[in-house]
Amino acid sequence: MYRIITVLAAAAIVALPSSAQNFQRRATIVGGGGGDRGKCTIEVVVDGAAEVTIRGDQGTLRNLSGNPASWRRFECSSPMPANAGDFRFEGVDGRGRQSLIRDPRNGGVAVIRIEDPNGGQEGYTFDVMWGGYQNPGRGPVTGYPGGGYPGGGYSGPGPGAHRWTTEQAIDGCREAVRIDARNRFRGRRVEFVNMRIDNNPGRNDFVLGAVEIYRGQGVEERYRFTCNVDFGSGRVRSANIDPRPAGGNWHGESDRMNPGSNRALQTCQAAVENRLNREGFNRTEFQSLRMDDAPGRNDWVVGNARAFGPRGSDSVNFSCSVNLRDGEVRTVNVTRR
Repeated sequence: MYRIITVLAAAAIVALPSSAQNFQRRATIVGGGGGDRGKCTIEVVVDGAAEVTIRGDQGTLRNLSGNPASWRRFECSSPMPANAGDFRFEGVDGRGRQSLIRDPRNGGVAVIRIEDPNGGQEGYTFDVMWGGYQNPGRGPVTGYPGGGYPGGGYSGPGPGAHRWTTEQAIDGCREAVRIDARNRFRGRRVEFVNMRIDNNPGRNDFVLGAVEIYRGQGVEERYRFTCNVDFGSGRVRSANIDPRPAGGNWHGESDRMNPGSNRALQTCQAAVENRLNREGFNRTEFQSLRMDDAPGRNDWVVGNARAFGPRGSDSVNFSCSVNLRDGEVRTVNVTRR
C-alpha cells in the first residue's frame, strides 16, 4: 500500500501543470536613482495569467495559468528598499490587465498580477517607482489596457508640463516607438539603437534612431524610426517606424529617413491640422503618421489622429498625396471614424 501511495504521489508531482512554475531573475542596475528614490522597469511575456514578485533587486515570475511566462527585462535604478515610501505602479504596455495586488510598504514585497485574456503570447511592460521618482514626461494614459496609447503615439502630462530635456525627449520617443513596435512585431523582442536628436538645421525637435527586431538569439531585421517631439509641452507629436527594413550601413548619418519622406510627413501633418481647424477643431493629436507601404503608393502619407474642439473630440483617418521632390501636398483626405 505504501508503495502504491508513493507512486501516486510521484505521478501527481510529474503531472503538475506549467502554471506552478516560478522563474527567478536578478535586476540589472542601470543607475539614475538616489537614496530612497528610484524605479524598476519590468517586461515579461504572458499567455494566460502570471504574477511578478519584487523584493529588493530580486524578481520572481510565477505562472498562474496558460503557457509558461518568461522574462524579457528587469532593470532598476537601485534595489527597491523594504517599506518603500511613496510607492507607485504604472502599466506601460500590454493588451490585458495589469494590477498591483500587494504594496511593498506592507512587508517589503511588491506583487503585480497580469491577466492576458486573448490567445497567444503578449509582452507586458510596467514600472514601479518609490520615493517621489517621476517618469520623465510621462502622465497616466487612461482608457487603454496597460496604460499604452492606441495607434503608436505617446502623450506626456499635457498642458502645464515642465519643458523636456534632451534625455526626457529621447525617453518619451522610446516609449512611443516601443508601443508601435509591439503592435507591429507581435511577440518579438525589440532593442533600441543609436537614439539621438537630429542635428540638421530646423530639425532639433526630431529624435532619430533604429530598432533591432529579434527572433530567437539573433537580429532578424533593423528598422529606422523618427519622433517629432514638443519640448515645450512635454509630449511626442508623432512616432514613425519606417515601413521597410534598413539595409546596408544603417548606423550614423545613413540612419536618417529619406529627406523627401521627412518633408512629406511634415507637410501632410500641417495640411491635416489646417483641414481640421477649418472644420472647427482647435487641437490635433497625431497617433500615427507614416509613408504608405502599399505598392504604387510610395508618394502617399497615411495615419490617424484625434481632433479636439468645443463640442468634443473625434478620431480621424487621413491620407495625403505628396510630391516627394518639394513636399507639396497634392490632395488631403480626412475621414472621421
